[in-house]
Amino acid sequence: MNGSIDISLVLATYCTAVVATGCALASAPRIAALDGLRRPVGYGLTAVAIGTGLWTMHHVGSRAASLVSAMDAAPSMALLSWLLTVAVALLALQMIARSGINLSLMPTLVSAATIGGFLTALQQFGMMASDASPVHLNADSGLVAAAMGIALMLGSLGTLLANGKWSAIRVARERELHEVQRIHRLAYYDEVTGLPNRSLFTEKLLRQLVDADSRDSTPFGLIYAELRDYRLLLQRFGDERINAVLKALSQRLGDELLEGDVLARLSSDGMILFVREIGDRDTATAVSRLCALLSTPIVESGDSFRFTWGIGHSRYPEHGQSTQALIRAATAVQRQIGTEAPALASSTRPRYAIAS
Repeated sequence: MNGSIDISLVLATYCTAVVATGCALASAPRIAALDGLRRPVGYGLTAVAIGTGLWTMHHVGSRAASLVSAMDAAPSMALLSWLLTVAVALLALQMIARSGINLSLMPTLVSAATIGGFLTALQQFGMMASDASPVHLNADSGLVAAAMGIALMLGSLGTLLANGKWSAIRVARERELHEVQRIHRLAYYDEVTGLPNRSLFTEKLLRQLVDADSRDSTPFGLIYAELRDYRLLLQRFGDERINAVLKALSQRLGDELLEGDVLARLSSDGMILFVREIGDRDTATAVSRLCALLSTPIVESGDSFRFTWGIGHSRYPEHGQSTQALIRAATAVQRQIGTEAPALASSTRPRYAIAS
């Protein structure tokens, strides 16, 4: 082989090999952590960047030894060599990702420097062993190609690092939001029925009272329904069965709510309903409707359940002008429903009618 070795181009070849190896080692585990369509896109774009870098490395190494490079070949052969290099880079990325290699910064740098050195030496020894025809080309184009290849690979790695950083931030924010929502739900909603609990109902009622004091507000009432013999029911049917029945009941009552009404679970054995008096609908009418709904058997898993309820109600402003006064007046049970024989649902399974 004729011609001399250009040390600057050998160093450029080495730098290109080190960056390509480092990008592959750092990118593969991050691409594997992506989900959906982003994973194959990440593999493809990173393989193009690293493959192009390795392709320019071969070009720079050829110029260092004053040999014909891939860029000086026929366009079809140059394109074929580039595609093969990208395919090798893609295979390498997938093999690194599947192997589970995920090095920290210093091991990645040491590995990249070592592997890059071997790649450079392998290429230079291969060039020295060949008998290709020498050419005399300016080394500047080789340095430019090396710089472009390195920039492309570093840009690809930087994009992955930024994406990983923002992905981690997004996941942390989603977890934080989920935790806030979970705590809020535990604090303000009943776990069994999904209805507002006493705390949220009291807040809503307080806001209603503040609005009523600030303007001429339509009257409203509270209706309280207390499930009798609640502990006896739990002992007889178990928590899971009774909770399922109460959930079905809350859904039935929720379907009958009008705009502005609020149904809440005030305690384990008590529900309370805020009703706004609109048109012909007043608190007494709402009490009658609620009694009819509670008297209707609840069918759950083929069994018909019918319970005894204690009913009480209060009306603003006659029975109080504060949350405590109105709730206390409503929870003073005034009548009882559910002692009559229920209209049994059409089922061959047992029916249960519980009365005090």
